[in-house]
Amino acid sequence: MRLRRRTVVLSAAALLALAPGYACARRTPDAGLSQQERIYRARDRVLPALVHIQPVLEVFRQGERGKVAVTGSGVIFSPDGYILTNTHVVGRAQRLSCTLFNHAELEARLIGIDPLSDLAVIRVDMSSAGEGVHHAPLGDSSRLQAGQVVLAMGSPLGLARSISLGVISSLDRYFPASELPGGAITGALNTWIQTDAAINPGNSGGPLVDLGGNVIGINARAIPVFGENLGFAIPINLAREVAAALIAGGEISRAWIGVTFQQIRGLGSHFGVTEDRGAVVGSVARGSPAEQAGLTPGDVITDINGSSVVALFEEDLPRLQKMIADLPIGQAVSMTYMRDGSRGDASLVTRARPDADVAEFECREWGFTVSDITLEMRRQLRLPGDKGVRVTGVKDNSFAEEAGLRPGDVIVRLEGRELSDLNSYKDLYREMVTSRRGALLAEVRRGRLLNFFVIKPTYDAQNGRTPPPGSP
Repeated sequence: MRLRRRTVVLSAAALLALAPGYACARRTPDAGLSQQERIYRARDRVLPALVHIQPVLEVFRQGERGKVAVTGSGVIFSPDGYILTNTHVVGRAQRLSCTLFNHAELEARLIGIDPLSDLAVIRVDMSSAGEGVHHAPLGDSSRLQAGQVVLAMGSPLGLARSISLGVISSLDRYFPASELPGGAITGALNTWIQTDAAINPGNSGGPLVDLGGNVIGINARAIPVFGENLGFAIPINLAREVAAALIAGGEISRAWIGVTFQQIRGLGSHFGVTEDRGAVVGSVARGSPAEQAGLTPGDVITDINGSSVVALFEEDLPRLQKMIADLPIGQAVSMTYMRDGSRGDASLVTRARPDADVAEFECREWGFTVSDITLEMRRQLRLPGDKGVRVTGVKDNSFAEEAGLRPGDVIVRLEGRELSDLNSYKDLYREMVTSRRGALLAEVRRGRLLNFFVIKPTYDAQNGRTPPPGSP
């Protein structure tokens, strides 16, 4: 989803709500309160800001486009009605309906999404919110401790205004970058707050709260199949930063150099360096600033703009990736690296990070859906070229299924014409459908192999399905 930039003037109250010291200024002393009393107080400070979100999403499933109503959570964090939630909750919403603490139902407006962090901001009209609704203060996630008691709030499985109690299990849980439901890469810029407070589907976007009544994380994921009491939240310091940028501009631009990194621990001796500093270059994107500067896999980056790079463990990688993402776009960056025991220097110019959101398209007359392929997806799929579109779904009993197409296939040519991206595919598809073209030869990459399939549409079927035997 691409959003147009817009300028928004924040009120003084909204700026205060985003400021790290705001929650501390309102904090009530704990002296003389039992833990139960502190839980009640934290509940009363944040529950009136809890939002049950019911978006109607555009989805692409099993080869066709449709709409589905889902549930999620959010938290009002400013007196102006701005709400923090997850991109995967509202990112493809056709309509946003919110139920507030006092049961008032309001339509919400999407302010902006950030797939890379899985954070989003929506807004409701607080003048229509009614009695009892107010915003929650944001805390400081840099001051959290493992073992600290927290509350997870949200709408698990659609059960609104739910609270669960637990502790912080870990503060630096690392996950390699993963995909949102639409295919966008996410989770590269932060480690996660792990908690045993129950987080289930529907809790996504809700607040993780300390006993001072401050929001210290945004609930985002759980692992219900392979383990119990494994919930994860995005640290509020990152959420605050993302929210401010989305409110100010509707989208976020980040710097990109085209490098993936690995931790140095266990690898330093193999590259002729000590393991107390540096990060190993794992891959370099073709045509990227890093490739143009001469960096290659196996180089060990030790300094960026004169600042030491330390990525001893995997959980250090998000900090490094965010440091690069925060660099000015279009400005020169100096890097020092080690290669085969010798020092080298490189200078490169950062570019804007390619859009993380993945657009999809329904080929209704042929019975399948396709998506664009981002640079990050190409790296993960180990695609040798930079062309083509990815098949995301194939409809049962369709011309595409009859031809042998499968989800995950990459169509690189159609009728001998190269597909540079999704837009070029759309143009060619519409041309073929308008001319009622049948027996189309598709050149498809499946894993490491190149395959050829013939799609044979007749255009007398509904929704890309083969007419049943005996039909006129």
